[in-house]
Amino acid sequence: MKFCTHLAVLALAPLTLIGCDDDNDNDIAPLLEEPSGYIRVLHASPDAPAVNIQVNGDTALANVEYQTGSGFIELPTETYQIAVDALLPNDATATVLGPAELPVDEDTEYSIIALGKVADQTLAPLILSRAKTEFGAGNIRLQVLHASPDAPAVDIYLTETNADISMISPALSNVPFMTNSDLIELAAGQYQVRITPANDKTVVFDTGALSLPAGTDLMLVAVTNTRTGSSPINVLAWSDDSVGLIADINAGSEVRVVHASPDAPAVNVLLNDTIALADVPYPIASDYLPLAQGSYNVKVEPAAAPGTFVIHADVNFELNTAYTVLAINELADIAPLVLVDERRRIATEAGLRLIHASPSAGSVDIYLGTDSDISDETPAFSNVAIGAETGRLILAAGSYTVTVTPTGSQEAAIGPLQVTLEAGKLYTAIARDEVGGGLPLGLITLDDF
Repeated sequence: MKFCTHLAVLALAPLTLIGCDDDNDNDIAPLLEEPSGYIRVLHASPDAPAVNIQVNGDTALANVEYQTGSGFIELPTETYQIAVDALLPNDATATVLGPAELPVDEDTEYSIIALGKVADQTLAPLILSRAKTEFGAGNIRLQVLHASPDAPAVDIYLTETNADISMISPALSNVPFMTNSDLIELAAGQYQVRITPANDKTVVFDTGALSLPAGTDLMLVAVTNTRTGSSPINVLAWSDDSVGLIADINAGSEVRVVHASPDAPAVNVLLNDTIALADVPYPIASDYLPLAQGSYNVKVEPAAAPGTFVIHADVNFELNTAYTVLAINELADIAPLVLVDERRRIATEAGLRLIHASPSAGSVDIYLGTDSDISDETPAFSNVAIGAETGRLILAAGSYTVTVTPTGSQEAAIGPLQVTLEAGKLYTAIARDEVGGGLPLGLITLDDF
């Protein structure tokens, strides 16, 4: 019997399933009648790369990203070898957890969570088991797990919507990292989850109103927040068949602005007609600005000529999402470029992102190598137009040479530049013109540069 036979029933978009060859489809039905248990997996390590889940030496789930998990997979009752392989730069892999034996008992559900951190060598598996049972009609069932290595012990309040927690006791008190609750069965309805530091009424995470219909069966997993807002955590709602993210209702959005129009003067940036940044010169980038989620009217005006708007655009900033907004092109054609940022730092890799914002350069080729001689190399990215970006490149720590040339040429317009990249850090470089426009070209560097 092959383990992969039983994965065919799993349909979960964020995960890639590895198929198995089996010449005899007629043996599937009898296998499903054998005594069976159930396994699901979750990636909850905030600084670990994507992973493959190995079962009995075969890849069962591939490219499982942080905050992603599987639904329950039905397996015959026997002992399995479970391992987790990290996906490293240059298509390398390394076994970071296991192999470990997992006996699967009949009518038992196993939740396997990879948690802790790579950087401090606390990455470890947590295996929770429970009997597969039904619960009352008209009810919901919840279980809570503290899986954030960056958060202290917490109190958890599970209440009616907008209940005053100042005079009531938490549903769960002084819950430390790697601790889970028993199963909690409640009537279906509207609830609100709020989390505070232990013995403190200061709310650090708030779901707002949650509508939980009858039959809801969730593990609520508190994980490290790697997105926006001041809350140390987000919460994953892990059901029998999927994982959803519940963000803190106060997380909002975060936006940084880059003045990348070479002949434009210093500018003011207005959000909904209120100045958010004043007198920003070229080529300067702001820090991240916290904003409430929602639609904003963005205007840019010369600081010396208020009311003369050179950019006038409507932009929607989503909850729990960070953005970089660039003013690009020369002043006559100035336009906004809105990019979504991925800010999670991964301990096993450096993240490099290159953005083209040089109007004088035209389309370019980008070379990324280990030395300055590109004569025998092909570009990593070809025919890159202004306003385009590479996305996040996953690189091993080390020294690299970046060279930017006009498309089809090997004459350097920028570089060759030596850059040293460290694992666990992010780097963003924006190709730009000289002040006022034209050559020599240069870079605006952001993040950990």
